[in-house]
Amino acid sequence: MKRIFVDIYLAYNLGDDLFLDILSRKYTNAEFTINYVGNDYDEFIARYNNIKKRKYNLVDKIIQRLKIKDTLTNYKEIAEKHDAMIFIGGSIFRDESYHESLYKDRVNMVNEFEKLNKPVFILGSNFGPYTRESFLNDYRNFFAKCKDICFRDTYSYNLFKDMEHVRYEPDIVFQLDLSSFKKHEKKNTIGFSIIDVNHKDGLAEYEDQYINSNAKAIKLLVSKGYRCCLMSFCKKEGDVRAINLILSKLNNNIKENVDVYEYKGNLEEAFNIISEFKLFIAARFHANIIAQLLEVPILPVIYSNKTSNMLRDINLDSIMISMENLSKLYNEEVIKKAFSNMADLNEVTINSKAQFKKLSLFIKE
Repeated sequence: MKRIFVDIYLAYNLGDDLFLDILSRKYTNAEFTINYVGNDYDEFIARYNNIKKRKYNLVDKIIQRLKIKDTLTNYKEIAEKHDAMIFIGGSIFRDESYHESLYKDRVNMVNEFEKLNKPVFILGSNFGPYTRESFLNDYRNFFAKCKDICFRDTYSYNLFKDMEHVRYEPDIVFQLDLSSFKKHEKKNTIGFSIIDVNHKDGLAEYEDQYINSNAKAIKLLVSKGYRCCLMSFCKKEGDVRAINLILSKLNNNIKENVDVYEYKGNLEEAFNIISEFKLFIAARFHANIIAQLLEVPILPVIYSNKTSNMLRDINLDSIMISMENLSKLYNEEVIKKAFSNMADLNEVTINSKAQFKKLSLFIKE
């Protein structure tokens, strides 16, 4: 059995939780150790027989606190105990203020696996946004240490396509089989995937417009006889906060026709709710993908190029609402057009499985 160390963002974010879910279910004959030492994911990972947290007990905490040894960055020991490492996630290569410290930590991890000639895989990510050429060059050097890099959009791939071990395949979530969640009859409900623009770099200036535009869209849709469901994909990133701000703009007559759903780790529950929408007004990246897999048309709200790049790759970019034109959220013609905004995913779902092509070969060795 292959033992694989997994670096992944875990904050009860529906998209990232799906990455872990897919990885575990795809490779039941491998054991995955997540780079996580907290206790708040214990209930989630208990559902999977082949996922465990990295070792960090009371003794480790005491040693760390007394500065006897850095037990949080004992990557040499981790590399010795595992056969490979995976970085899996979406926007994990962003040019942020903390780049230098994060990059140093990642290099230290990879170096220990490299010394032992153990492979490192990067799966499901996009690159950027970035402004510094030095940032791009840092990761060019970083990727040179890895065995396989599979980006989820052609924009990111084109930045590094001269490196022979860099590939592109559609996002990992496209390979999900959600046929058991599809409903024959949709409810008279419009879904809203809500984000907190304050949590997104450079978008705080749009907060008032974003909140007010969503409120106006809800008022319009309720006046047309629809119920609305506001979904939080990640409370930690401010989704619930933004939902509450939107609700504060609605009178009681409107709010009687508005439901709120907060994702707390139950993936199946979220799929069931989305499957019943007649339309999903989707800001979250994976809200757009999950809706399409459930045959729910989408009205994408773009807060990052990662979403527009993905939509272009699957030829579903005819309707996109950017932060600069949020008034389209409550434009009746735009909404009417969105009700038929669907993609043919037959080829995309097949190609998505190739994200794991090199990892599958390694696990089967």
